[in-house]
Amino acid sequence: MDPALQPVENGKPEPGQGRPAQFTRRLGDRLLAAGLITMEQLQQALEVQQRTRGFLGQILVDLGFVSAAAIGNMLAGDLGVTYVDLLQMQPDPEAVKLLPENIVRSTQAIPLRVRGDVIEVAMADPLNIDAIDTIHLHTGLRVIPYLCMVWELQRAINEHFDAQARTIAALQEIEADTPQEAPGRGARADIAAASEAPIVRLVDSLLESALALRASDIHFEPQEKGLRVRFRVDGALLEHAVIPRTQMAAVTARIKVLCVMDITESRRPQDGRMSYSDHGRVYDLRASSVPTVYGEKIVLRILDKAAVLMPLSKLGFLPEQQSRFEALVRQPHGMVLVVGPTGSGKSTTLYSAMNLLNDSRRNIMTLEDPVEYYIPGLNQVQINARIGLTFASGLRTFVRQDPDVILVGEIRDTETAQMAVQASLTGHLVLSTLHTNSAVGTISRLANLGVDRFLIAQALSGVVSQRLAARVCTHCAETYRPDPETLRAVGIQLAEAATITFRRGRGCHTCHQRGYLGRVGLYEVLVVDEDIRRLILRQAPEAELQAAAEANRMLSLREAALHAVRAGLTTPEEMGRVVLTVGGE
Repeated sequence: MDPALQPVENGKPEPGQGRPAQFTRRLGDRLLAAGLITMEQLQQALEVQQRTRGFLGQILVDLGFVSAAAIGNMLAGDLGVTYVDLLQMQPDPEAVKLLPENIVRSTQAIPLRVRGDVIEVAMADPLNIDAIDTIHLHTGLRVIPYLCMVWELQRAINEHFDAQARTIAALQEIEADTPQEAPGRGARADIAAASEAPIVRLVDSLLESALALRASDIHFEPQEKGLRVRFRVDGALLEHAVIPRTQMAAVTARIKVLCVMDITESRRPQDGRMSYSDHGRVYDLRASSVPTVYGEKIVLRILDKAAVLMPLSKLGFLPEQQSRFEALVRQPHGMVLVVGPTGSGKSTTLYSAMNLLNDSRRNIMTLEDPVEYYIPGLNQVQINARIGLTFASGLRTFVRQDPDVILVGEIRDTETAQMAVQASLTGHLVLSTLHTNSAVGTISRLANLGVDRFLIAQALSGVVSQRLAARVCTHCAETYRPDPETLRAVGIQLAEAATITFRRGRGCHTCHQRGYLGRVGLYEVLVVDEDIRRLILRQAPEAELQAAAEANRMLSLREAALHAVRAGLTTPEEMGRVVLTVGGE
């Protein structure tokens, strides 16, 4: 078949599109013509695709612009097959057992069910004759192919062929091949072992497991008896495996090789990074090592490139909060801060704001440590303290670069805080992050850093305080009645509870029996008006500032969390963990 007839988006075949004889129009154009997306949405998705090299269809679904079913049904009609939604229809485990994992992964097909002498199979490319022949030879059954989206297929494969099982198999293989004298082997042997197949498979299985669970971090923690591996999933740490101490050095060396770190240095903290592609989705993994009493602890932060240009409407802002935040970042000057604990999504919010402002009319410059995502159109600068390029010195240079918008990765010290304030007072819009527990607490934090309250009142335009709460899994959600003690702990009166339909996840294969899948943002947006400025100048206590902010229609974090509970997005238990405990309210 002529390759020119294959459907492409920016030179790349779209998943699940197959090779229809008459299909030369690009997917984006066809969705646009069908009225399923707008030109603005298509442009935004293409910008994400240019940066991530992902599949356009998946990006459109991730951004919430179109459903996977809409794309699937459109493509299935072109191919003359039926589309199957693997989120709705679960493959029969007995049918899946008919094919070994290597065949399922190599053919990119998973059995759905067996009916007589027929096996129905979901495929990313239902016109792949070689794959169909392979399945027929292994099962002896006539194959009927269905179309499915490749990202749904990967999720289904990972669920039925558990990555944790591959981790266990790799560990068993390593233990069987490890000689008795291995505990005393030298550093050279450990480094050599890092490139051997069993260790490579073990580390790969750990990365695959983390991605399948949608983990945000992987912790490799040396313990007395071995290397404990834990994943942070939806804000909570889950233990995944314990690697024998005999293999700890080899695994550590393998990770350091992948992340371009010095494998011979184990006494000093190091940083590194790597890129990892998982079936069309590109992730950045940022590594940090620190020596402990039992060895080097390494944490891998997983950064999803496709999520960086997420529109503000998809982050969880309530409508009024979003409009107030957009108004803040569209101002020509002033300082807007995003605050919250580590891992609360501050960087994602700032990058979404950058995406809103990123056009040819603005000079946007960023100071980051490290640069987490590379975004076309931004002038991004990496901090390097060893050569004197700090947040403060970088800001001093930036103001001579004719910037319109300056993003400072984090305000950590007095000099950076004072420089950021000065930059905002000289006609620039300054965006940054700060570690505080609440929006009004930011004012005291800036004062503690040595910024004069008069300058705070003049420079500060607004503050966004945020948290991330685990989202109830929609695939296994059920209504329930929380314990009265839990309700009282989060401040929900029993009379009010009677009017709320509470939801929780009972646990299913999609959420890996956790009851939660993904996270939802909780925000409070403080707009600094004249009343707030007067209170700042007279050093009013936080309680008074909070009251004034709420009088100016600021929704507190607790109220935002309660709104999410009422909407069935999260649970009172999660609300208590994230807002009342972490937020200190």
